[in-house]
Amino acid sequence: MLKEAMMNWLSKVLPSPKASRSAIGLMSGTSLDGLDACIVRENPEDHRIEVVNTLRSELPSQIRGGLQKIIQSGEVNLDTLLHLEHQYTEAVIKQCQKLIESSDHKISVIGFHGQTLWHAPHLRSTLQIGFSERLAEATLTPVAHQFRRGDMARGGQGAPLAPLFHEAHFGRDTENVAVLNLGGIANLSLIVSGKPVEGWDLGPANTLSDIWHQMHQNKPFDFAGNYAASGCVNDDLLMVLLKDPYFAKSPPKSTGREYFSSAWLSAIVNQFPFIKAADVQATLNQLTAILVERALPNEIDILVVCGGGIHNAHLMDQIDNTVVPLVVSSDTFSIDPDFVEAACFGWLGLQCLDQQIMETRPITGSKVAGVLGSLVFPTSETETRAATTST
Repeated sequence: MLKEAMMNWLSKVLPSPKASRSAIGLMSGTSLDGLDACIVRENPEDHRIEVVNTLRSELPSQIRGGLQKIIQSGEVNLDTLLHLEHQYTEAVIKQCQKLIESSDHKISVIGFHGQTLWHAPHLRSTLQIGFSERLAEATLTPVAHQFRRGDMARGGQGAPLAPLFHEAHFGRDTENVAVLNLGGIANLSLIVSGKPVEGWDLGPANTLSDIWHQMHQNKPFDFAGNYAASGCVNDDLLMVLLKDPYFAKSPPKSTGREYFSSAWLSAIVNQFPFIKAADVQATLNQLTAILVERALPNEIDILVVCGGGIHNAHLMDQIDNTVVPLVVSSDTFSIDPDFVEAACFGWLGLQCLDQQIMETRPITGSKVAGVLGSLVFPTSETETRAATTST
């Protein structure tokens, strides 16, 4: 009876699956370079999405600095953590309210990833901050959140989840496509005709490059790759970097800044006391390019690139010169490369709203397929649900 009542309520308050629906997607990644938000609209015929509006803001310096300190040290004062979560959530609310005001369509759901503080697949656990209930109440919109925990509860790594979206949006009948996200961590999706989509975290992209650039140039990132371009790849350093056991592991696998940290980098670079700082920067970019090249199977025709690393011209040149497939920006497929991940979580929010079973087994190693994410409803919709259930 309860299940039947719930389905009756859902049929009344949720749009018909055949109607075009809109969602907000939110993402702030491990690189901590900003808060990305967008409105996506779903095509009711093929369920592909269109990004209809985007909004990006820098994380306030006190939030960015506080998050970096926690992520790099793994230590936190609980009062500090709650203050950071409050500040972060308020920044997210402002983003969403601006997008909602700009939209001429009702927003069906907000897909809220939250900010990852710690990702520990070996413990089957992950921690993202963000007060989803507060976001739902402030925007009067359902919020889908905690996308990774359900997968981990089913035995998966909880990451990457983007390959599901990449297959839905970038998959083509005529070409085999790989999608490379250059965030703090580089992750790759393989969309090959006749095979289940695969995807995993390759290793560091922006995270080590940003750490090194901050240490030696006192700026958060080498945006255009100019500092790296002033150096030369050190082959000896590259060989030592590539010996890390993570790179030899077979998928499914995921990683983060917890592993590829400043301590990890310093322990290796300290073996080369006379190396130039700019040469380290160049070598870190080449590391990412080599990891991409090694992961791409021969049948891939197109490599679609997205994420903040696409703005690093030196890194993109190294990738283009190293891999065989045609390298294109996600712009070619009608999504701004800075907003692919945000669009992904808007799309995942819609799947969660539909309670869609997602096949993550070949990607994360989960034991069974299942729904990704949990739903939080604002008070007005909760009261509607309760009233409907009681009748």
